[in-house]
Amino acid sequence: MSFALDDRRQHTDTIDAMTANSKAKFSLVSDIIGALQNVLAHSQVIIPDLKTQYPISNTHYSAFNLNYQDISAIITERQQQLDAASHEISRFETVIDGINHIHQQLVAKKDKITQSMNSHKRLVSALWRLPAEVLSQIFAHCLPNRHRLSPTSKAVPMVLTRICRRWREVAVDMSSLWQGLNVDKDWQRAAFCYESWLKRSRGRPLSLELQCCKSNWTELRSLLQPYINQLSSLSLDFYHNDLQPEVIISDFLALEELTISLHFNYQAPVVQSISQPPCTLRSLTVTGTFFNMEYATTFNPAWTRLTNIQIDLDEPSAFPQLLRLCPSLSSLTITTFFITMETLEPFTHTQLQSLRIISNDYDHDNEPRNLFGTLSLPNLRALEARAMYSWPHEFKAFLTRSKCPLESLTLGSHLSVTDEQRAEYVALIPSLKVLVV
Repeated sequence: MSFALDDRRQHTDTIDAMTANSKAKFSLVSDIIGALQNVLAHSQVIIPDLKTQYPISNTHYSAFNLNYQDISAIITERQQQLDAASHEISRFETVIDGINHIHQQLVAKKDKITQSMNSHKRLVSALWRLPAEVLSQIFAHCLPNRHRLSPTSKAVPMVLTRICRRWREVAVDMSSLWQGLNVDKDWQRAAFCYESWLKRSRGRPLSLELQCCKSNWTELRSLLQPYINQLSSLSLDFYHNDLQPEVIISDFLALEELTISLHFNYQAPVVQSISQPPCTLRSLTVTGTFFNMEYATTFNPAWTRLTNIQIDLDEPSAFPQLLRLCPSLSSLTITTFFITMETLEPFTHTQLQSLRIISNDYDHDNEPRNLFGTLSLPNLRALEARAMYSWPHEFKAFLTRSKCPLESLTLGSHLSVTDEQRAEYVALIPSLKVLVV
């Protein structure tokens, strides 16, 4: 019984010879590839005919008709065939491993050639020949709107330091790229990165966002101490009510903008903190708690210098109190409950230009009576009302009394302002634009 093993052995021996003597016979990879292609073109695996006189699929074949000696010989022959096929597979796998290794080397060779080619292309590219001053202008325009970034961010400016050596040098030398920083509460794990970022600001005004907790404030204060006089904008996120913010705010003597975000209802330390702000402070935002203006009666005179405030008030009566406390205010955003206010004495605020009012009252029947009361805002130019379900009737009287150069009145979609009211407002201020959003 012949199974045409000679041809297969011949092809296998050829591959073995190539593997054993490749260094001696083939000096170039192309020679090896050519030889392999030739062998493969003339190679064929012949599947042997394994049929015998015994119908092994017939399970009802009588055992008395079997020649056990003949069957044993067939089994022995099959075992030899199996061993030979397994040996051939093993030798082919060895050859394949060698080919795979050569393939990996060729891929690495291709990558290096591509890298070298691209590097030389940069030398003749207009982009890579741009002066550092032009690159600086481009980099500056790449900064995201959210300026406070983390050293682990993949955005500008960090990504610019990973393009090439020249871009890194230009980016690191641009102090304007490193003025905004978000300091995570687990910043200690990357303390060197934060310190490097701050050093790159080179004395420019800094804008920081700090995630504060009591356990890391001492070390965080040490990190920031050399840059205290650079800090002009600060955002503090408090996650624990055992941290006393007054210890923090008083440190930043050049602060102009302050944002405080609370993740717990614990107002007392915050009020104590901002009751003594630095005299340079001009903008204040407090979110996460309703501010009680009764606490503010003993506030530092620095409050009189504030020009921008965003704050949540515990009741609408705090609105005129806040205006009285801050005579320099030009922009104000308040969130409050709109219940009826008591009538107050006439009061005029001469500096306020932008007023944004947001209702936090889900009772649609509450009408914001006396919201404008006897208040006069002669310099008001923009007024926006959001999440309010009724519009105060005294608004026309407010416009008449204030004689303000109001340019835009923006109302939330829940508000219902009649055409008659619109006509009255425009009659008082012809250039007024009433928008419903």
